[in-house]
Amino acid sequence: MDPIRAAAGLLAAARDGDALPGLPQALRPTTLDAAEAIQHATFAALGEMIGGWKLGRQLGQVFSAPIPASRILADPGEAPVPMPAARFIELEVALRFHGEVAPAAAAALRPEDLPGLARLSALFELVQPRFEPSAEPGPLDRIAECVGNHGAALRESPLPWSFEELDAPPPVRLMQDGKVIVERDGPHVATPVRPLFEAWIARLGREGRGIAAGEVVTFGSLTGMPPVPPEGARYRGEIGGMEPLLLTIAPA
Repeated sequence: MDPIRAAAGLLAAARDGDALPGLPQALRPTTLDAAEAIQHATFAALGEMIGGWKLGRQLGQVFSAPIPASRILADPGEAPVPMPAARFIELEVALRFHGEVAPAAAAALRPEDLPGLARLSALFELVQPRFEPSAEPGPLDRIAECVGNHGAALRESPLPWSFEELDAPPPVRLMQDGKVIVERDGPHVATPVRPLFEAWIARLGREGRGIAAGEVVTFGSLTGMPPVPPEGARYRGEIGGMEPLLLTIAPA
């Protein structure tokens, strides 16, 4: 039995089925390379392409996790987005690449090159944990399951940006059905973000992977992870200086 493919099969089934009590001990990744291999095998099992990346840290372990291309919406507007029950939502700052970057050029990128290649965006990350609430997965298990990412909705901003500004984002406010549920003014949970991008660029080089036009990179929730009610809800995300991001999630 190939443990990478076996773990990927369980996680792929859990994306739209029952959550797992955890990965069997024999299938749990013990290295970051194994966790990343499970990510790719899961996407292959689902027939998904990579449309973006979530960068962050799990108990100090820097990671990157792919987001399905079929579940990334730009400027979603007022059209309801159907989402199954027991999901969560996060408001984040993200980047969206406005042109293709070939594999060789991607491997040679430096973080300071990115402001000329990607536009600042407000993003809702939609989260679907693949493990039961009582499960106790380790950081590599969480990285293997792509940290529960399920999709995203975003709106680009014309504002210039720098890494210093990403480390000190403006005040944010998240509203659900017209009511403020989160307000925050403080450092980003992913600070400092430069090492996250350096690790992601290194991964692109290892895998011989380029960056597609429209590809998204996001990192660290600014609002925590409020639950989405089963009956759905209307959301408005405000990040100081940027146009509000609106999203309507339909009932399960």
